[in-house]
Amino acid sequence: MKLKPLAFLFSLLILSATAFGEEIPSFVLITIPKSGSHMMIKTLHFMTKSPAIWHTKFPSYHYIPSEDGFLYTHFCLSPELEADYRDLPDLKKIILIRDLRDVAISMVHHMRKGLWPGLSHEEREEFLKLSFDEQLYFVINYEYDTRAVRKKAPNSLQVSLCKVAEQAERYSQYNNVLTCRYEYLVGPEGGGTLEEQLTELENIALFINRHPPQLDLIKIAGKIYGNKENPFGQGDFAKYQSTFIKGKIGGWKQIFTEVHKEAFKKKLGKSLIALGYEVDDNW
Repeated sequence: MKLKPLAFLFSLLILSATAFGEEIPSFVLITIPKSGSHMMIKTLHFMTKSPAIWHTKFPSYHYIPSEDGFLYTHFCLSPELEADYRDLPDLKKIILIRDLRDVAISMVHHMRKGLWPGLSHEEREEFLKLSFDEQLYFVINYEYDTRAVRKKAPNSLQVSLCKVAEQAERYSQYNNVLTCRYEYLVGPEGGGTLEEQLTELENIALFINRHPPQLDLIKIAGKIYGNKENPFGQGDFAKYQSTFIKGKIGGWKQIFTEVHKEAFKKKLGKSLIALGYEVDDNW
């Protein structure tokens, strides 16, 4: 019987995704950009001994190398990738979220380096002329036409925080999805707690059929924050580069002005509440 490309891919992933003699389910990591993606990649790598495989296109058997690995991409997913994931209902999904206010600030820093996809050269030049406060206001409010952005950056639709937030909010409600929080995963070095960090690591391990007693979660916790343990730029991670700056929880409180707060509540307040970071707009 001839398998359809998606079914063929899925069967290959199930057969290949094993480590330590245990079957690890096929899964994809989908993160809000600037939410600690590389920290989560390191976490999963230490648990599975497998690399992350950047994923933006189907049919994936043309793009996924033969060695074991887990799929990884950012919100906002393309319509085609969303449709293909719906055709693979048994593909588990791990999503990583973060306080969208801290994400907005991190986006500004990244865009100031000229590294953000989806903006034309002219848009980048105009953005760099703005003050930091104006750039933050731009990031909070910016939306786009999906088709227009795809012409500039076909494999990346992540430039609009509004669209990223809408998709992350929706995916957090799906079945067969594990929602992880940056604030729990980051640990005491990033302003969280060791207890929350270890609980989050245990949840991740169980979701991918790893048994916590067989993993040294304390050791993993000590490796994932910052650049002390940095596999990026080497071997299977040659195409990845760490973008870690400070990564502290709640940095937005020292930066947001009243103008930023009002704009954020209007544009992203609903998503902030839906993702569990506020109970209402009285912040």
